[in-house]
Amino acid sequence: MRILFFIGNMDHTGGTERVLARIAGGLAQKGYEIEIASMYAGLHPVFSPGKPVLLHSLGKDYPKGAAAHLHNLYGLCSLVARRCPDVLVLVDVILMFYAFPLALSGRCKIIGWEHFNYYYQFRKNNRLRRAAIWLAVQLSDAYVVLSEEDKGYYCSHFRKNGHIRRIYNPTSFHTAAVRPDKKEPVVLAAGRLERVKGFDLLLDSWKRIEERFPDWSLIIAGEGEERARLEEQIRMEGLRRVKLAGKQEDMEKLYRIASVFALPSRQEGFGMVLLEAMEYGIPVVSFACQAGPSEIVSDGKDGFLVKTKDREAFAGKMEELMEDKDMAERMGREGVRSVRRFGLEGILDQWDQLLKETLERRRRLL
Repeated sequence: MRILFFIGNMDHTGGTERVLARIAGGLAQKGYEIEIASMYAGLHPVFSPGKPVLLHSLGKDYPKGAAAHLHNLYGLCSLVARRCPDVLVLVDVILMFYAFPLALSGRCKIIGWEHFNYYYQFRKNNRLRRAAIWLAVQLSDAYVVLSEEDKGYYCSHFRKNGHIRRIYNPTSFHTAAVRPDKKEPVVLAAGRLERVKGFDLLLDSWKRIEERFPDWSLIIAGEGEERARLEEQIRMEGLRRVKLAGKQEDMEKLYRIASVFALPSRQEGFGMVLLEAMEYGIPVVSFACQAGPSEIVSDGKDGFLVKTKDREAFAGKMEELMEDKDMAERMGREGVRSVRRFGLEGILDQWDQLLKETLERRRRLL
């Protein structure tokens, strides 16, 4: 079976690209013919899916203007005509605007793969993305979401919902192999520096406890448009042990030293950084936001879930872990055991089943 994944730009270094590389490479090892097409660029990925996977690109630059988008629509249809995939997987459902002629023609089966939750508020093109979600749910042969919570949102909004499937993202690393003596008094957070990630809320929480823990520091890894605003907040609050570490090519070095992980997001698609931190035996404190953290973290067992935007409670749970090393280590060990259910092999089995079911439905219709 030949599978073509279609993504914005495989060269990007986000969680979506990392997950796609693992899924694509794993399916290739299972015997699938896997190809990845990028809307632009994408021929030199940082997260490589491996040599068996073929890479394609519809253009060098991000498409701007109607002519460029029509060029990409034609380019995708032409690529499908040449490569004849059995299934086209849209890694960002807004790409359905390029794929809808294929969906209408029945040239190949189409799976939409959503990486944000149903209620996610995009800063740009939010209405356009809402329209793309509607189109993708209506026209896709299967629609994959990342959590049971999010599946519930979709099922409550769409009558046609029998083809909506929940498949978790897999863990990012093969092994943690962390030695406890490498841990340092560090609270770690990571993600794009955007309002939705809630780092302003984290700083509000941190200011409540910083003076009581003079040996501890807060490191925020990531880059984005909110950097200047966060720097100003740090200055205005007089916070002395906060580091905006910028974009990290190797997050593992930070996971190895951190003693507590914080996820203060207002919204999440799933929460891959929670999985990564827990793989490294780090107890976590997370807002119980839409959608995903409550399906990853077992409150009080491998971390803490806090009501979204409750800065005081968030600070209190960080403080508990910072004060009680034994509890933190116990939760960290439990987290390592807990995230095994998100292991790659089990996730690949679910994709394998979905792809085979999708193709079987196609054969019955022929």
